Amino acid sequence: MKIILSNAVFCMSYILGSNFISAATTWNGGTSSNFGTAGNWSNNSPGIAADDGNNNLATINNGNTVVLSSDYTGTNTYNLAVGGNSTLNASANFTATGLTVQDTGVVNLTDGAFTLPKTSASNNGQGSKGTLNIQSGGILNISGGSHIFNERSTMNGTFRVTGSNASISMNQIGGGNGTFDFVFDAVGVSGVYGNLSFPWLSIGATSVTVDGSSYTGGVASFTLFDGHGAGNTPDASNFTISGLGDEGVGWTLDITNNPGGSGLGNDIVILNVIPEPSTTILLGLGGLALILRRKK
Repeated sequence: MKIILSNAVFCMSYILGSNFISAATTWNGGTSSNFGTAGNWSNNSPGIAADDGNNNLATINNGNTVVLSSDYTGTNTYNLAVGGNSTLNASANFTATGLTVQDTGVVNLTDGAFTLPKTSASNNGQGSKGTLNIQSGGILNISGGSHIFNERSTMNGTFRVTGSNASISMNQIGGGNGTFDFVFDAVGVSGVYGNLSFPWLSIGATSVTVDGSSYTGGVASFTLFDGHGAGNTPDASNFTISGLGDEGVGWTLDITNNPGGSGLGNDIVILNVIPEPSTTILLGLGGLALILRRKK
């Protein structure tokens, strides 16, 4: 009798543990495209109903487009993964421990504040908390809002900044060989700033593409990167710049490396847009004509 009771208790504990401790959940889109609707998830929750400390994972990977238009805050171990030809369109405030953009996954941040908070003061960006991981084939596209990515980030996919309406702060980019893609709007493009407590931008192995074809402004300078990286910024040969004319004519690139440590300042990459020669000549001729008219 004691043995039977013990086994019954064990089985009950196992059932309770497997059903209530694990908080992993998968998007099924059973009700709508709304991220926050309980019926769209396999456990009737986006993932905060339970939390065992390490398995609170929400996955969107079935080819759907999911809309996050209302503020959402996960638990201190809440991780979101987007892949499998799925797209997450986020325009509200969102807080989580980690975000993984998997192969063929797309995350569009158009507004709000997407925050991966620093959860341990001793990690200095090297822990597993607050992790952004863009895997090969994944795309993170930021076109608006104010976003903070703390702790370690890995870039093996595409980190795209579209337009000039976003604020992007990162605590540490721990490497990767992906692509930073900057797409200008009519007035410019937002930059990536490592201006937090441990602003380490280790991006020397990444490629950088710039599309300036939509830019209609005049002479201006745009900061693409600004953060400590111990001299580990991309080399000029890693940049592909289009839509702004030829190098030295329509634009120049200033790359500042500070390999000696954080006390010597940040690594900074600035793209300078300069007038085309034809524009400069026309301005000069106009000024000359005005002078001659006044002399007459």
